[in-house]
Amino acid sequence: MSFFTEMRRLYLHFKYQGARKGMLAAYDKVARYVTGGPLTRFCRITKDLWIGGQPRGAGMRTLRARGITAVVNMRSEYDYPELAKLHELKYLRLPTDDNGAPALDDLAKGVRFIADEIEGGGRVYVHCWEGIGRSATMAAAYLVSKGSTPASAWKKIQRVRPFIRPTEAQTKRVEEYSELHC
Repeated sequence: MSFFTEMRRLYLHFKYQGARKGMLAAYDKVARYVTGGPLTRFCRITKDLWIGGQPRGAGMRTLRARGITAVVNMRSEYDYPELAKLHELKYLRLPTDDNGAPALDDLAKGVRFIADEIEGGGRVYVHCWEGIGRSATMAAAYLVSKGSTPASAWKKIQRVRPFIRPTEAQTKRVEEYSELHC
């Protein structure tokens, strides 16, 4: 990701999310850049469901240290089954273009994968590139499958990760999922 792409994304945070959420996103980016550490890279939505951005560097070890046993990769542009296997993580890739909405079938597959892993005593990390759209969409669908309304699912995620930025297509897809599967 180029510097200019990162700055454009930060600008969009400010434009669409306001100053407070833009500052949170800026703080997160600067802190991760300066320290190399995952300040708010990984956010815990429920006891066993986490979301965030693409794990980098020591990220896989950090996930394992937090008890993560499975990963859902929502990125169409990157696949890493061998790396997940190396770290003994179950892995599901549901390729979705950046800012796009996952297919309804993919949401259903992801929700089943997450539910099966959690019911088996595991913990799941769902990610996209920055953890602000595609991963939040999958987490919202999972919460809806457990009885939340789409609106309450988004609010729950935003309480933990206030700078999420789902697109209109992503929020509509969670509503469609709710109507078809709940």
